[in-house]
Amino acid sequence: MDGSATIQPFGFDRVFTLVEEAFPLPAPTPELVPAPAAEPTAADLREMVLELESRIERLHADHRDELARARTDGFEAGVRQARAERAEAMLSATDALHAALDDIDARFDAATRAMIGEAGAVALHAAEMLAGHAIDAAPARAIDEALGRALEQVARATALVVYANPAMRSDIERLLEPRQAKAGRALGVTVIDDEAVAQGDARIEWSAGGLNVDAAARWTAVMAELATVLPERALA
Repeated sequence: MDGSATIQPFGFDRVFTLVEEAFPLPAPTPELVPAPAAEPTAADLREMVLELESRIERLHADHRDELARARTDGFEAGVRQARAERAEAMLSATDALHAALDDIDARFDAATRAMIGEAGAVALHAAEMLAGHAIDAAPARAIDEALGRALEQVARATALVVYANPAMRSDIERLLEPRQAKAGRALGVTVIDDEAVAQGDARIEWSAGGLNVDAAARWTAVMAELATVLPERALA
């Protein structure tokens, strides 16, 4: 062992003290210690019950108010929707009504045209029958009426020439007799045979003018006037 090394004695006689003794802990403050809970009295319980009942009543009132507001909002929304649907329904109904009225107008016009056409066809047929009977009864009647109009237009003693079909000569001369008797003089009417003139027709001429009796022309004029109302079968 090295002679320079020395052994130092350890001091076992050193005294250690506890911290508690050096720094004592503070004693608990009496007011910080919670006091034991006191038993609620009957009055406290009644107050608590009343408060709970009041709170429940308020909750019920709030619920009723919210429900009323929800119903009001729902009703207003329903009213708005109903009004919108009603407006659309009214618009659709109006369009349908206008379409129906247009259709009725079109049908009425068609029915009116058909009735007018049928009436015109019946009238035309009746006129044909009457004209046929009139021609059979008095074939020269149209010529006699035209001659009367001519005599009213010309001056007295004006010579008139009647061109007619030879088959009509006797009828024309027979109708002239009462006219001359009524006038008390000779009328200066000369009948000339013209085979180019159809039976029942005539051409009356005088120095200053003339007059034609043309059944075909009259018929064409009548049919032209009735063309807009008569059905096609009547025009055929």
